[in-house]
Amino acid sequence: MLDAIFLRAKKTRASLRWLLLAAAWVSVIGGDSLWAAPPACASQCTIYFYNPETNINNYVSLKASFDTYLSQFGEGYRFQPFDEKDIFESVIGSDENSIFLISSWHYRLLKHKYPLHPMLVGVSGGVASQKKILSASQKITDLEHLRGKNIAVAGSKAYSKNVLEQIFAGKPPDLLESLRLILVPKDIDALMAVGYGMAAAALTTEKSLDDLRAINRKQYDLLEPLGASRASLLTLVVTPHQRTPAVDALLDVVDRMQGASGDTLHMLGLDGWKRLTASEQQVLEQ
Repeated sequence: MLDAIFLRAKKTRASLRWLLLAAAWVSVIGGDSLWAAPPACASQCTIYFYNPETNINNYVSLKASFDTYLSQFGEGYRFQPFDEKDIFESVIGSDENSIFLISSWHYRLLKHKYPLHPMLVGVSGGVASQKKILSASQKITDLEHLRGKNIAVAGSKAYSKNVLEQIFAGKPPDLLESLRLILVPKDIDALMAVGYGMAAAALTTEKSLDDLRAINRKQYDLLEPLGASRASLLTLVVTPHQRTPAVDALLDVVDRMQGASGDTLHMLGLDGWKRLTASEQQVLEQ
């Protein structure tokens, strides 16, 4: 078919633009997803979001950004973020035409209570997992020196305590209990809190430390890593175990975000999504 189109163009001296448009039409007929029509949502299709790993302080902007992206696919799509874990969990199982953006830590808590299935995982800097690093001022050289001190965190207290339990494994339980967690908006704020003397240590991602090194090398050089958590997967896209056509449409719409709406994903600290591998699925179910 393309040969015929190019022959016609040559004969009629058609413009290069006409050729490109014709090639795009052939791509649609051939089923190329880049040119395929967006999926439609016959009823209300909702993306629910709750992530205790991040302390998002502007849910209005986050919802507006997602809803703007979703509006191109029809009126039925919507994004609903939550900052309360219990309220978020109350909608799971009550809306069959929905998917969920949650942390891998939260998924492990939910999988025994609800029939859920993880499908996609977020990607940042080309990787789909991260470690949490506990960084302190250079005057503190041992975890024992943090007894009774302030620790700056950007995740929920429940999540942060779980991560700290990994880092303080083998230490006296009362040492962990003595820590005072200070909630800050972002990882970078947690790191700066150490520099300003508001906290003795900060619990952040490795990427946040890299970001600090790039923007404030002097502040970065004042920090000393005291420990690291196990690696965990980034934000998951999770569906009900029984998928409706609306759920499949939502998955398609979210999967398209990586190229179409980078700014919205960046609000979640992500660059894109990828399908979970069999080994990653296995790790999540352990």
